[in-house]
Amino acid sequence: MAHTVSIGIPTYNRAALLAEAIKGVLQQSYQDFEIIVSDDCSSDNTADVVRSFGDDRIRYHRTTVRLKVPPNWNECVRLAKGEFFALLPDDDVYCPEFLETMVAALRQVPDAGFAQCGFQIVDQELRCIRPRLAHPGPLTLRGEDAVIWQLQHLYCLPAALLFRHAAMLQMGLWREDYWDDWAFIVRLAYRHGFVFVPKLLSCVRFHDQNLGKQIVDLGFDNILNTYNNNTDVFGEALPATPRIIALRASRDRRLSHICMIALVRQLQRLEYAKARLYFAQARHLYALAGIDLGFIGLAFANTVEKYRERKRRQTARLKAPVVRLD
Repeated sequence: MAHTVSIGIPTYNRAALLAEAIKGVLQQSYQDFEIIVSDDCSSDNTADVVRSFGDDRIRYHRTTVRLKVPPNWNECVRLAKGEFFALLPDDDVYCPEFLETMVAALRQVPDAGFAQCGFQIVDQELRCIRPRLAHPGPLTLRGEDAVIWQLQHLYCLPAALLFRHAAMLQMGLWREDYWDDWAFIVRLAYRHGFVFVPKLLSCVRFHDQNLGKQIVDLGFDNILNTYNNNTDVFGEALPATPRIIALRASRDRRLSHICMIALVRQLQRLEYAKARLYFAQARHLYALAGIDLGFIGLAFANTVEKYRERKRRQTARLKAPVVRLD
C-alpha cells in the first residue's frame, strides 16, 4: 500500500549531510511516508549511508548517468507514489512537525496545489542565522494574486513546500532546459493555488557548497536564468492584467540593475567585451538603463546585506541547534 507522503531527496556526494536529512524525516510526528533517495552517480559512500538506516520506507535509486538539477528533482517526482510530494535538498532538515502540519493544511484546502511554510536559515550545525516568515497569518491564494504574492517574497524554497502530487504531474514538473529555480512553483501557484502556513517548520542550510553556488560553478548564467524564470511565469499568467504588466515591468527594471552591477564589475576587471554585453542586456530589459542610477541603490543594499549576514552568522554560533538529530 502506498504511503500518503513521498519525500524525494536528490543527492550527490553529500553522504554526511544526507544522513542528517534522513534523520530529520524519520523523527517526524507524522509517520505515513516513504523516502526516495535519488543518488546522482555519487562517488562517496551514499549507498552505504542509506542502507545503514535499515528502514523499508527508504528507497534508494541510483541514476544511470549524471542528471544534475533540476532533472534529478523530476526523477524524484516520477518515482514517487504518494498523494503528496516533498522535495528535500540533501543539506536541509525538517522540524519534527513539518509533515503533520503541512498535510493538515492541504487537507483543509483540498484543491490547493501546494502548502508553503516559513523556514529558518541555519548554519552547518543547524543554528539559526535568520528566520524567514513571509506573512504573519495563514493565506490561501490563487491566480493573479498568487503570482504577485510569490514574486514579492520568493521564499518558495523546496524544503518549505509540500506539493499535491497530481497537480505537479499535471503542470509538467520543473523545466530541464535551463535552471528552473522557482518558475515551476509560481506557475503551479497561479494555476492551482497554494496555502501558506505561518510557522517555521524547516531548516535551510547556508554553507559554502549551497546549490546556488554550485549552479554558478557549473556555468549557469544567473541573469539569464532569472530572465527565463520570469518568462515562464508571465507566460503562464494569461491573460495579462494591468497588475501583471506592472509587476513584469518592475522585475525587468530590477534585472536591468543587476546587469548594470555586473557591468561595473567587468569594467573593474578590464573585461570590456563582457561589460558591453551586460549593458546591451540592461538596455533590452529597460530602455533607460543607461541613465537610471537605481542600480547604485541596489548595489549598496546588497553590500549592507552581506555585512549583516556575516554578523548574523557570528551571532548564530552562540545559539543551540534548531533541531536535535538523534
